[in-house]
Amino acid sequence: MRELKYIAETPLNHRKDYGQFFTPMCVARLMVQWVLKDNPETVLDPAFGLGVFYDEAIKTPSGNQVNFIGYEIDRNIFEFLNRNGDSPYLRVINSDYLEAETEKFDGIICNPPYMRFQKFLKRHDILPKIEEKIGKKLIGYSNISSVFLVKSLRELKINGNLAYIMPFEFFNTGYGKEIKKSLLENHLLKQIIIFANEKEIFPEATTTVCVLLCKNDGKKETIKILQIKKIDEIDKISDISKFYQWEIEPSNLPYNKKWTPIISSLFTEQVSPNGFCKLSLYGTFTRGIATGANEFFALKKSKIEQRKLSDNNICKCITKSSQIRKAVFTEHDFNILYNEDKPVYCLDVKDHDNYEIRNYIKEGEKLGYHGRYLTKTRNTWYKIEKRKPAPILFGVFSRGRLKVIRNFTTAINFTCFHSFYPNKFGEQFINKLFVYLLSDIGQEIIKINKRSYGDELDKFEPRDLNDSLCPSQKQFEMLSDEDAEEVISIAQNDHQKAILMSNALIKRLMDSQQCAAPDGNSAALHSAIADLVGWVNKM
Repeated sequence: MRELKYIAETPLNHRKDYGQFFTPMCVARLMVQWVLKDNPETVLDPAFGLGVFYDEAIKTPSGNQVNFIGYEIDRNIFEFLNRNGDSPYLRVINSDYLEAETEKFDGIICNPPYMRFQKFLKRHDILPKIEEKIGKKLIGYSNISSVFLVKSLRELKINGNLAYIMPFEFFNTGYGKEIKKSLLENHLLKQIIIFANEKEIFPEATTTVCVLLCKNDGKKETIKILQIKKIDEIDKISDISKFYQWEIEPSNLPYNKKWTPIISSLFTEQVSPNGFCKLSLYGTFTRGIATGANEFFALKKSKIEQRKLSDNNICKCITKSSQIRKAVFTEHDFNILYNEDKPVYCLDVKDHDNYEIRNYIKEGEKLGYHGRYLTKTRNTWYKIEKRKPAPILFGVFSRGRLKVIRNFTTAINFTCFHSFYPNKFGEQFINKLFVYLLSDIGQEIIKINKRSYGDELDKFEPRDLNDSLCPSQKQFEMLSDEDAEEVISIAQNDHQKAILMSNALIKRLMDSQQCAAPDGNSAALHSAIADLVGWVNKM
């Protein structure tokens, strides 16, 4: 197969640089089926790649002879293919689709590059041109795939069909809001295909993906949802538009809400317990400090001593997630790391005239750290953000259990952790919040807002955590301060025992909530709470 040969001959870094992951033929067939079903005359593939959509299109019967146009920016893959000349009805253009003039097509099909817009080297030059072409501001569109989709929706003819592979996280992100609004207001979105086991179907993907099926017919109708659990299910689908498990009214998918919990609720019966509030009632999660050059800013004991960096120009700092292995982090734990020569300090310049500091900064400039993307935007390139130590740290990425840390040190942290800063009201609930976040029930509820990146890798942004649900003040008052402190004490030596105790405490809270629930509560809600508590009982 061309794909295997290309992968074997092309370095992984090259494919990552272009955000390349390839579409399985069975998925391509479903997408082509949708795009060709109304006999289009012109079909566009904005990210042609190895041409899997074209290969499926020429095998699919159509009432018209289809003129297929593809864009491929990667010269390496373009030359590898050498597809021009295969057919008078195929034209592959070796240039950037985003820079191409806006046209109109009967059908559009695409597996766009998956790449953060910040990594797109020409973004500052090309962004104004794209905005001018499509008539939309793109500030905040943090993934190239979303920019591809915006342009393609603009190019879809009336009654044309579009099929797009998109990262599932797009449903939850800020940059996805305006796209979702356009899809709903213009009645474009007709069906969403979710893959329950994406690693079987998309082994190359670095994120969980879905397929959007759109039609520019202006008809307001329910949005169909299909979940495909196994790859062999795909071959049994003869007409994708008639194969689905659920329908959702567009009004039940508000563009300004996260769609993942709404869609996921169709596949599971998980219901959030009654009376819970947003975690933001108690304070705010904030991303860690982004230095732009961790290797310059992160300092270990040997470097501090070698460079003779004074205490007033450095500060304690957790620079890597792996540095904390227990749920409770103390000054004793910090000192062990420091004496093991781990980078647990950070440059925090206060005395700019200090001789040793000036020398260290000059060396950093010789190595080009001052010219990095983030550092060059600062007035003083080596000045970091001002932060206080956070009492609760939350791991940005996780597989399985979420990493929650009760921090008793004066260390700040880099972006490996999100930092929770309580407000005045929330200060009294810090230990109880930690117990809830440590518990299995708390983690399952928090995970409703997760962003899946494939291979069971989950990610949270600060806003995802702030919007998560947790017990209210009245519910937390059912837990004593002494019980919460005991969990923390146990967690210093026995992580599993601390989790079991936190489960028991949250179970008690849930039992009380269930008994005290108003008569008007639905049976489904009572059942959901009972299921959650029952689940913990099995632990």
